[in-house]
Amino acid sequence: MLIALLVALGVDLIVVVAVGALVSGRRRWVRRRPGAFRGAVRAADGPVDGLGPRWRRGYGRWVRDVLVWTRAPFLFRTEVLPVDGLDGPRPARPGEVGRLGPDPLVLTFGSGGSHIAVAVRAEDRERALAPFPAAGPAPSVVPAPRPAVGHRTSPDV
Repeated sequence: MLIALLVALGVDLIVVVAVGALVSGRRRWVRRRPGAFRGAVRAADGPVDGLGPRWRRGYGRWVRDVLVWTRAPFLFRTEVLPVDGLDGPRPARPGEVGRLGPDPLVLTFGSGGSHIAVAVRAEDRERALAPFPAAGPAPSVVPAPRPAVGHRTSPDV
């Protein structure tokens, strides 16, 4: 339907295919960047350059303490957001942000007197908290290996 409308308006089919291939290739390139995670971002309070109060989808990644956010749908606009620290993670309220899986997480970061909220899927938590390892999940405790039954554990054999 959309292609028929564009052809009726005089847009060549090759142009439509080229733009589609360009957007698809860009999305693949952004997703495969080291440490990239999918989510949504907004200004939680205070003015933040390039962000408003509404959730905007895209992909984020960390470069030291700077959040590099590439905005969807075409992924050509990138926002560079310096972050002062993590204010805290919390589970997303029902209906707050959609299309991020069953248990999305909202991370609030301080940014020069303002706050940035980033919503991520539960499985992207470690990548979204990369510069703040203390806020990550608790390290798993690996139990000591148990001796096999029938073997002695004392050195005087």
